[in-house]
Amino acid sequence: MTSKEEQSRHLPAVMDSKQAAEYLGVSYGRLRNLLWLGLGPKSFSFGKRDRRFRVSDLDAFIAAKVGDRAPGGMPPTPTVKRGPGRPRKGRTSFAVIMAVGVVSAVLFVMMVFIAMMR
Repeated sequence: MTSKEEQSRHLPAVMDSKQAAEYLGVSYGRLRNLLWLGLGPKSFSFGKRDRRFRVSDLDAFIAAKVGDRAPGGMPPTPTVKRGPGRPRKGRTSFAVIMAVGVVSAVLFVMMVFIAMMR
């Protein structure tokens, strides 16, 4: 028998989140964050909180992170960085100031036009 077959005899078919985190070598909180971000390994659940992981899916996740192969044999998708969060207090962008000014000017012209029509 090969070492992989020996290991598979000692591993359960599916693992819960804490076992999967230990298998991956990350903390339980890190695994939860990866799952919440949609970047974690494939999993399934038996309800709202009972999440399980197949050992083969965990191995595919590790292989994809190492760069051996992507899950499903597909090329890895590039990560998309999100833009910056909301601006800091007191720093309003020029575009926002201009948009507010234009809307205010249009409303003022409409009010003057309505007043002239009476």
